[in-house]
Amino acid sequence: MAHFLGVDIGGSVIKSGLYDERGSEKAVVSRNDPAIAGPVGWSERDMRSMWQTVCSTVRQVIAESGVPKSDIRGVSFSAHGKGLYAVDRDGEPVRKGIISSDNRAMPLVRQWKTERVDVAAYPFAYQQVWPGHPVSLLAWLKANEADNYGRIHRILMAHDWIRYKLTGEIGAEITNISGSDLFNVDRGEYEPALFKLFGIEEMMECTAPVIGSTESPAGVSARAAEETGLLAGTPVYGGFFDVVSAAVCAGLADQRYINVIMGTWTIETWIADKIPAAEHPYTWGRYCIPGKFFVHEGSPTSASNLEWFVRTFMPDVAQPYQRCDEMVAALKKGDTGVQFLPYLFSSNLGDNLAGGFYGLANAHGLPHLLQAVYEGICFAQHSHLERILALSGRDRLLRLTGGPARSEVWMQMVADISEMPVEVMHVKESGCLGAAIAAAVGSGTYASFLDAMAAMCPSGTRMEPDGSAAIRYREKYAYFRELARAINTLPPAA
Repeated sequence: MAHFLGVDIGGSVIKSGLYDERGSEKAVVSRNDPAIAGPVGWSERDMRSMWQTVCSTVRQVIAESGVPKSDIRGVSFSAHGKGLYAVDRDGEPVRKGIISSDNRAMPLVRQWKTERVDVAAYPFAYQQVWPGHPVSLLAWLKANEADNYGRIHRILMAHDWIRYKLTGEIGAEITNISGSDLFNVDRGEYEPALFKLFGIEEMMECTAPVIGSTESPAGVSARAAEETGLLAGTPVYGGFFDVVSAAVCAGLADQRYINVIMGTWTIETWIADKIPAAEHPYTWGRYCIPGKFFVHEGSPTSASNLEWFVRTFMPDVAQPYQRCDEMVAALKKGDTGVQFLPYLFSSNLGDNLAGGFYGLANAHGLPHLLQAVYEGICFAQHSHLERILALSGRDRLLRLTGGPARSEVWMQMVADISEMPVEVMHVKESGCLGAAIAAAVGSGTYASFLDAMAAMCPSGTRMEPDGSAAIRYREKYAYFRELARAINTLPPAA
């Protein structure tokens, strides 16, 4: 039986997983690849160390699976979006890699917004400009690290760098590079007007050839085979932006479904045959299925907020997340006035918003605070979903992936607040599995993503919304939005 290796490159964790052609997991290995401490707002990583971490996870996953390396018919990737992993003419890192959560370019982004450069760029790039985009980081390097900027030969993202190390061939994968603010999403090619708008015209000469998610520019090189334990010549395929990988694992092949990812970030993804006109900017990209586009909305307003609460207020509780579910389930839905703004890390509703509770009284205890945390996370998620629904219409089924999908209480809350049916997909590692699916399609094992999804994607459990809770949740959500708007008018916290 054919097997496929998926490498998932997150911002701080790298995983490798091996799957057979039915999508059965044979082994998964995870290693931390943490960011390097630096000035406040910077988020960097050592690119050479990153490659070594990939090598070690691949070697171990092959060993643990017991699958002969000759049975591995392809390798592919899922990776965090945006960021910058630039190489020089020798194929060596120009400097440390920059992760998408980096904020050093925020002053530039604010200046561009003041000058409405983002508005001028949108008809080409279909992006909301933010500091972690390659375009923002390149402009920052030009202004602050001119020597490094001058040594850039090719602009890459995280999985492009690892693919290059595996094969020796340079390429920029379509689903990720289309979100770079350097790319004309409609035409599917780099856009000179964007380079000019953002003041980095010379970088047009440093773009990498664009490759599709299932294209294989080359196989594993002899040197990389020695380092990883893979067989030299094993095909290596383009891969995905991790948002696309999750969408593939959720079976998004047409417009029927919206993928809701709940992890550190909450992200909503929908696919369409064309980019519709919209009054407010959305974030679009080229999907892995030719001729289709994906739109996504997201912010780091999800499970990390609950993790903070548990770590801070429940440090000695055994099985804390199970206990959280029990306490929340014992309360009437949406029945308290306590609100939680899930903005400990960032906000999707305003630059001046921070996390916090509002509406506390002496009658409230730990269960009420937990219920507010669950609700606040779901309200933030719903605010993204509302924007996607404005494009897609409500005749959709939500398909949920991510760690919180293991919580029936939490997933029922998503269904109740959205007033939409929800299918909870039983995916353990959407990054690794999605990448393996890309390799399976690229290898010809499956003729299309539709066929591969049918064979390799996991099943889902359907949950229906509780109509009796709808009025309470609608009222509480409206108040949540009103509270956020009011607080956002205040000066930013010191």
